[in-house]
Amino acid sequence: MKNAQIEDAKCITCREGITNPICPECLAKEIKYWKPELETSLAMPEISAGTVKCMFCGKGMNICAHCYSRDIYDLIKEEFPWLAEEFIERFDFGLREELT
Repeated sequence: MKNAQIEDAKCITCREGITNPICPECLAKEIKYWKPELETSLAMPEISAGTVKCMFCGKGMNICAHCYSRDIYDLIKEEFPWLAEEFIERFDFGLREELT
């Protein structure tokens, strides 16, 4: 039973433990607040409730902040390249390390 709980606490994308429990929905709200013009570009992943609870809204989550931010960074870099560096400064979650 304990192994199942540990698996549930991992991101379904990268399989790493979720250490920054901020769900994609809450991150998307913050990104929209930062740059409202990105709202139509933000994809919301299909999320099934995980055992890790978002520290802002309390909903269960199974995609880590790093993976969601990476997906949004890739989208911004393609569609709005002039915003890419500023996005990393505000929503890093380990992206700088990965990209250098």
